Amino acid sequence: MRAKPVEFDSEGHNLRGILTLAESANKPGVVILHPHPLFGGNMENHVVTTLEQVFLEASFSTLRFNFRGTTSPLHGYSGITGAIIDAMNAIDFLKSLTKVNKVGVVGYSFGASTAMRVALLKPPPFLISLSASIDLISNDEFDIEKLSNIECPVLLFHGKSDEMIPFDDLKLLTDKIKPEPCNSVPLEGEGHFYHRSMPFVVSTIRDFIANLYPK
Repeated sequence: MRAKPVEFDSEGHNLRGILTLAESANKPGVVILHPHPLFGGNMENHVVTTLEQVFLEASFSTLRFNFRGTTSPLHGYSGITGAIIDAMNAIDFLKSLTKVNKVGVVGYSFGASTAMRVALLKPPPFLISLSASIDLISNDEFDIEKLSNIECPVLLFHGKSDEMIPFDDLKLLTDKIKPEPCNSVPLEGEGHFYHRSMPFVVSTIRDFIANLYPK
């Protein structure tokens, strides 16, 4: 598996990413979404690259990329609405370069909030969320009751000591996502930046995808 820089278009925005293709296409691809671009989030975030590695080790094709506005916020950022469009274009871009016809969505913070909305518009085979925000998901007058329409297995993480996004958001999301298995994982002593619990998160994700795609 070889990582390579790529570029793709999203409503006239030239987005840059890192694509790594698996040798076979017997598993879905994965798009990994980064934290808020206005607060230093980008595809090189340590949580994003750690998540990427989990899927590479499991032989998934992966794409991480910078949302519009990441490098020039005054000239590109257009809220979660723009991020949703970017993520959907990233999914289509990954599909266009591989034989996979399904792409899982994984996100952290702003990226996780975006992933929730994307899962309703472009249903993925699975959704993994680290520290999603009800406030962000609800942007543009979005009705969070619609999250009950998510139709794939879901894995949610949230630090119990998160000072940026309330831990209570985890319970609210778990309550909304009902039809498919929704695995909700509270992280004791963890804040928003995953300085303590990444080994446990990685292990839990490995088990989650192994159950979905046994060898």
